[in-house]
Amino acid sequence: MTSRTARPSAEATDQPPHLLLISGIGGHAPAKALDSLSRLSPAVSVVHISAWGDPEPVRADWAARGLDGEFLTAADLDGAVTAGLALHARHALSGVVTYSELLLRPQAELAERLGLPGNSPEAVAVAQSKSRQRRVFAEHGVPSPRFAEVRGEEDLAGAARRIGLPAVLKPSLGAGSQSVRLVRTDEELLAAYREGRATVSAFLQSEDVFLLEERLELETDGDTGWAAYCSVESLLAAGERHHLAVSDRMALRHGYAEEGASLPSRLDAATQAAAVDCADRAIAAIGLTTGAVHTEIALTPQGPRVIEVNARAGGPMPVLFEVAAGYDYAAQIGRSALGLAPDAEPEFSRAALLRMVPIPEGAWRVAAQTPTQELLAAFPELVYVAPRFGPGREVSRNRTLHLATFMLGAPTPDLAREGAHRIERALGIELVEADASSAAVQAVVQAVAQTTVQAAA
Repeated sequence: MTSRTARPSAEATDQPPHLLLISGIGGHAPAKALDSLSRLSPAVSVVHISAWGDPEPVRADWAARGLDGEFLTAADLDGAVTAGLALHARHALSGVVTYSELLLRPQAELAERLGLPGNSPEAVAVAQSKSRQRRVFAEHGVPSPRFAEVRGEEDLAGAARRIGLPAVLKPSLGAGSQSVRLVRTDEELLAAYREGRATVSAFLQSEDVFLLEERLELETDGDTGWAAYCSVESLLAAGERHHLAVSDRMALRHGYAEEGASLPSRLDAATQAAAVDCADRAIAAIGLTTGAVHTEIALTPQGPRVIEVNARAGGPMPVLFEVAAGYDYAAQIGRSALGLAPDAEPEFSRAALLRMVPIPEGAWRVAAQTPTQELLAAFPELVYVAPRFGPGREVSRNRTLHLATFMLGAPTPDLAREGAHRIERALGIELVEADASSAAVQAVVQAVAQTTVQAAA
């Protein structure tokens, strides 16, 4: 599944390439990214943006690998560009890599200013703005939902008349399904818009535009247990678009909070081919040329329609590829940043599934959950399990949409989905209302303590 683009690959040199990783928030874990990039070259530098957290654990991971290069910190996105330019003056860079949606802008700016392979800042700006994507798709005839832009409360009534209700309200610049709401009435639309404008999150960037889009019934694909949308996982490199795989999504039962992804797809060949063609047209329309692309596609009775294009790997995709196919997607993304075509394509030997357990609407406190080590011992198919909150912590969708994530491998996608249901029950996450008395919380803790992982499984 390969299509041509216009960008040529970079010329090879006799010197080991010098790669720069921009890290700081989201995307593929820096330690795993460093493992992958170090397979391409011994010279890997890091610019870590410290605004979102302590850089020292990442510095330790980098130092432990004995890599040539430098470890630098920057206060913000502009500082990352400044640090990268100064690094290039000391030790010329060959490629710039990031795996995070929030760090795409400095990556693109550095690549352009240094003449390195990369997406243009303009293409990245379009990919990060859902409103600009929608306009580009309309210009190029790429199938996508009907939409109206909302820049203030005065636009809501007209948008509702144009699109009709129920509809989906979402921020133009956002990630992780943050502030995406299904609205059925004018009153719900106004409330959702006000709530979305008031929400502060690292995954909501600074653009005062919301979209009201026609509702596509994505929640379930009949009674299959899967959602009615998928994603196309692509790699753009050396003048070509390589569409590596189609991934499935678990059914949505908590609004538009994502619930999980699985590789490879269980969809038939014709449906996958149509999704890939739709994604290819969308990528070309935006003008992306380099690196990973994660394109979400709605599977509608009228055919595939683009939900959104992301100019980076879907968050869990590098690990899903590793588990299902032994494929180092992160390293292939590094090759693309060097202007090199992929040297392998994934060959799937089993299914991998990431389960994301949503937080129910409301304000809660975690009363109890099964210890991670017990879960890993009870379920050997688990790759990892990562609770987001410990007992006693208050949780709501204001900060994140999920209680926990875990990944497992299985012979087929359906068996992986069945295994995920067993593991989720075994998580033993018990919630009480945030204002519940301490006695009520203790009663739940004692009840859960009497339930074993084996019984839950």
